[in-house]
Amino acid sequence: MENPQNQIIDHETLVKIITESPDYFERADAVKLISDQNLLCEIAKTDKDSYVRQIAVEKTNDQDTLIQIAKNDIDYYVKMMAVKKISSNDVLTAIALDHNEDYYICKEALQHITDQHAINDIVKNSIDKDIKCAAIELLTDQDLLSEIANNSNDFYLRSDAIKRINNQDTLYNIARNDSDYYVRAAAVTKLIDPESLKYIAFNDSDYYVRKEAVKKITDQQILSSIIKMDDDLEVKKIALKGIDNADFLNDLLKNEEDRYIRRKICEKLNIHHVAK
Repeated sequence: MENPQNQIIDHETLVKIITESPDYFERADAVKLISDQNLLCEIAKTDKDSYVRQIAVEKTNDQDTLIQIAKNDIDYYVKMMAVKKISSNDVLTAIALDHNEDYYICKEALQHITDQHAINDIVKNSIDKDIKCAAIELLTDQDLLSEIANNSNDFYLRSDAIKRINNQDTLYNIARNDSDYYVRAAAVTKLIDPESLKYIAFNDSDYYVRKEAVKKITDQQILSSIIKMDDDLEVKKIALKGIDNADFLNDLLKNEEDRYIRRKICEKLNIHHVAK
């Protein structure tokens, strides 16, 4: 809609353009100049062109209209614009849980939910795993995250929840007791207590979990003991990387039978002696 002199166009002219112009760009430009909320709602619901409806939706604040459009409009971009402006947690939750809805519409609805319990309901009740994971990323409530990490039947969801948990006691309990090695390892990566890491490094039944614990241990004596006692080569290799004390390395070399570990110890000793 051309207005070269930047003149103010009266309301009646704008309405005439919107209702009569065959050019949807011109109608959209006219909508941009409308402030009447009732008219904007009507255009958002009834205009034949999706772009014009989208512009109207962008300018309207009427929640009932936005909800109606989010539920019923046939155009993806119009629906998306409506979802972005909806403020009701209940409505947004219902959209996010609608398994017939487009994934990105559901995810957009999820992003605007402000109630932690509503987000948790989506984790529990959505049938879309990607939506569940996206919901966990929005959870900050430590109790709700702990509930998921301890009780969900899906080990992926448990591990995703662990990434957002800060409580060391909760993490240690999971690292010791979860039935899945991947989940235990995820908890180990967030542990900071040396004694907790030591316990996992010496006692977990899975080499992968022990390896993750060993990565975080710096005590030379403990690392040396792990090399002597652990029967997994990968765990021993990780432990050896952390040892730079020549006395410990020489002690290990006396009894180590694995040729690879012996070679790596010799390499470290050579480096150590050169450094001195």
